[in-house]
Amino acid sequence: MFNTKKVVFLGVPGMNPKDIRNMDKYIKKEYENVDYEFLSVNVIPKNELIEKCKDIDVLISWDQKMDDEIYEKLKLRAYCAASTGYNAANVDAATRNNVIVTNVSGYCTEEVATHTIMLILSLYKKTYKMIPYVKEGNWDLEILGKIKRFENSTVGLYGFGKIPQAVAKKLSGFGVRIISSDPFVTKEDMNEFNVEKVETDTLLKESDYLSLHAPLVDSTKYFIRKENIKKMKNTAYIINTARGALINSEDLYNSLKNGEILGAGLDVLEVEPPGELEKKIINLKNTIVTAHSAYLSEEAADQQIKTTAKIVGQILRGERPMNVINPKVLDNIQ
Repeated sequence: MFNTKKVVFLGVPGMNPKDIRNMDKYIKKEYENVDYEFLSVNVIPKNELIEKCKDIDVLISWDQKMDDEIYEKLKLRAYCAASTGYNAANVDAATRNNVIVTNVSGYCTEEVATHTIMLILSLYKKTYKMIPYVKEGNWDLEILGKIKRFENSTVGLYGFGKIPQAVAKKLSGFGVRIISSDPFVTKEDMNEFNVEKVETDTLLKESDYLSLHAPLVDSTKYFIRKENIKKMKNTAYIINTARGALINSEDLYNSLKNGEILGAGLDVLEVEPPGELEKKIINLKNTIVTAHSAYLSEEAADQQIKTTAKIVGQILRGERPMNVINPKVLDNIQ
C-alpha cells in the first residue's frame, strides 16, 4: 500500500461538471490511497490558496496562477495543468522551487483544427451578419456586401505545430494558398503539407485569414497589436483558437471598430470570463466569439481528464511522469 498523498483540483472555469466528477474517479483509480479534494471551479485568492493547500503533493488546475512565494509555502511535488496551456504554472518559479510542471497535449488536435476552419469559413461567408439579419425577418443579400471567392485566398498560420498542421491538411482541398511563420519548423517540413514558409512580416501583409497557433511566451504575447495590425490588409480576418493574450484586446477592438481589418473569429480572449473590453469586442457586429470551446468533444474531454489523472498517478507513485515541461527538475528530486 502506498502512503497517503494529497491532491487538490481547482481553477478550471467553464469545465463540464461531468469532467470534474470524472477527475475524482480517475485519480482514485490511479492512486487508491489518495486524499483528493475538488476545491473550486474558480481561481481562488493567493492567501486562500496557501491556507487551504498546505501539505498537498499535487495541484491540478488550468488557471490558478503561481509564484515563488506560493511554491515556497506549499512545497508541492507538482503543478499538473489539465490542459495544453500551462502559463499559470509559472514554469520559471516552479523550476526554482523544484516543482514539476506537466500539461496535457494532443488530446484535442482534431477538434481545435476543425473549429479553426469553422471560424474561417464563417468569416468568409459573413455569417456574423447574415444569421442575425435573417432572424430579424429579412430574406435578401443586402447585408453581405462584397464577398470574394474563398479559393485562391491566402490563409496564414502563425505557428506550425500539430494543430496548424491539421488545419493545413483539412484546408488542402479548398484551393487556398497556405503560408506560415514558425522559427522552429523548417521550410522542408512545411513543404510536406504544401505550406509556404514565410517571414512574419510577409505573413501579416499577405494573409487574408490570419490564424494564430503559437504558444503564449514572452516573444509571442501581443503578437496582434497596433503596429502589426497596420501591416495587414484592411480586408483581412484574424482567427484565434490558441491563447487570448496573443492579441492585445484594446488594439484589436480599435482596429475592428475603425475598419483597419474586416473582422475576427475568436475562441479565446485575453481575459476570461470576458472583462469589459472583451465584452465590447463580443458585441461588435464584425466578430464571431465562442466561449473557449474549440477543444471540446466528448472524446477529447475524457482523454484530457484521463491523461491528467494518469500523470498525477505517476507522480504520486514516484515514477517519471509524462509531459514534463521542466525536465531538469527531475534531476533534483527523489
